[in-house]
Amino acid sequence: MRFTRSLGALTGAATLAVAVLAVAPPATANGPAAARPGEARPLGRVALVPLDDRPVNLLAPAATAALAGLAVTTPPRDLLGRFTTPGDPVAVGQWLTSQNDADAYVVSTSMLAYGGLVASRTAAMSEADAQSHIQPIKAVRQAHPKTPLYVFDTIQRLALTGLTVNGTDYATLVREWAILYDEVVNLGMTQYQAQLDAKRAQIPDEVLADYLAARQRNHDINEQMVRWVADGTIDDLVLGEDDTAPYGLERAERVQLEQLVAQLGVGDKVQIFPGADEIDALLVARYVLTKLNVHPSVAVQYAGVDGSAFTAALEDIPFADNITRHLAALGLKVDPASSVHLLVNTPSATGADRGADLDRFVAQAADLLGQGKSVIVDDPVIVNKADHDLVTRMQDRLPLLDLLGYSGWNTGGNSLGLALAEGLSRYAFLEATRQPLRHGITPAIALTAADAHVEYLLKRFVIDDRWKNDVQPAAIAYGQSQGWNTNSLTDEQYTPMNQWVVDHLTPTTQDYYDRYFGGRRVLVGYLLGHPVTARVASLDSVTVHLPWPRLFETELQVSTSLKLI
Repeated sequence: MRFTRSLGALTGAATLAVAVLAVAPPATANGPAAARPGEARPLGRVALVPLDDRPVNLLAPAATAALAGLAVTTPPRDLLGRFTTPGDPVAVGQWLTSQNDADAYVVSTSMLAYGGLVASRTAAMSEADAQSHIQPIKAVRQAHPKTPLYVFDTIQRLALTGLTVNGTDYATLVREWAILYDEVVNLGMTQYQAQLDAKRAQIPDEVLADYLAARQRNHDINEQMVRWVADGTIDDLVLGEDDTAPYGLERAERVQLEQLVAQLGVGDKVQIFPGADEIDALLVARYVLTKLNVHPSVAVQYAGVDGSAFTAALEDIPFADNITRHLAALGLKVDPASSVHLLVNTPSATGADRGADLDRFVAQAADLLGQGKSVIVDDPVIVNKADHDLVTRMQDRLPLLDLLGYSGWNTGGNSLGLALAEGLSRYAFLEATRQPLRHGITPAIALTAADAHVEYLLKRFVIDDRWKNDVQPAAIAYGQSQGWNTNSLTDEQYTPMNQWVVDHLTPTTQDYYDRYFGGRRVLVGYLLGHPVTARVASLDSVTVHLPWPRLFETELQVSTSLKLI
């Protein structure tokens, strides 16, 4: 990110001399580069042990912090593993306990205990070793008793990670068995006994034994985390239900955890909700709100049916409840009178005019922005991608950079948490600029944060809409035409597939920037109550690559330049 120097007169008595502004060093996957003399330094630093090394767990938390002038530091990427190769829990724990100057800690138990999310789904790691690996959490609390310490984990999803042997899809079979087992054994739905027996007969004993051992170990660790909240080790805990369903072993484990939370009286410090990949960023935003002492309530409106009547795919509670729980993890509540509005794209009612609903939804967003209200858009209606019909209307009818945040990525809980983390971090920083001296906000920090907003919002629209709806399907078709399994590329296939994605997503990003971001105004902050704005001057670089040997996600990084107006 770069800034073009100029002078901007704000009032007769206040002039912002940007000719002497310094620029913050660029962030990296492992945190910000060391600041050089005269450069803007972060307002604070969060030490993050991420869920794994995917962009949503490395880049999204870093961007969330950068929106508010903060920085995120993570362990070296080679310690975090990659895809089915686990990370190094011992080395990650050593890294965590070495972060003595962190202002807050956000820790994934899945990474710390097992080596990441995928590794948590097998029983390869013994429970004794997993218990040993999480002890650095205790060490951090003992060494830093007053530093915020937020921890998260997942309740293991029903399916395995893509286990297909000799053409048999055991991932699907185990998921179906786990649902039937809960219905028959735990809930007494004996009418499904024959189906349960049939599914069980198709699953090898060793596959099911490994699955159940991993579930029990993970559940024991999750119970330990709840107890550590009760004894003061952990300040706040989030347990995400990873790709869940109304019935299944995951449901039974959640009920047991909820009972333990109630028994220990820690319901105000433990949140359990559908989601997983968004929690890194969500807890970084939790610290942003705490650091800047900005705690807004949030008003919620829907495009179609009410959130109480919509349960997103791969989830087990109404979306309105998931919103309440995600906000609680941020220390916030729903309030219809709030000036911060979360607009949620939900399905239209049966027989309703979908186009008319989306038109009304976007018009509502435009009206709120016109009134000076704060708007976050969550787009959870379609799994794994944005609703292109909504995005098309938004990009043509809204000043996109006036939005606090947007997300349509992956599951409903994922999109919700990313949108809230982005939007509320941005909101908190803008509010803090009204009293910059109190928070240590310099003009350079404000410009850096504004540029982070431009870059992150650009990436969200490109990844969630253009990648998922256009480039990814074409990439899958290309890979399949070559006879490749695009969910598990070989080393030889990865290089040409990666290059294909680079060659197509890079110009797509440039095109989106040219159409909807270049030359637009962006709010930098406030000085003496007056808004300070900048113009998006250029897109300086686009970097693309596949982080894992599959086409589910891609890593996109962009750098833009701003010029003060």
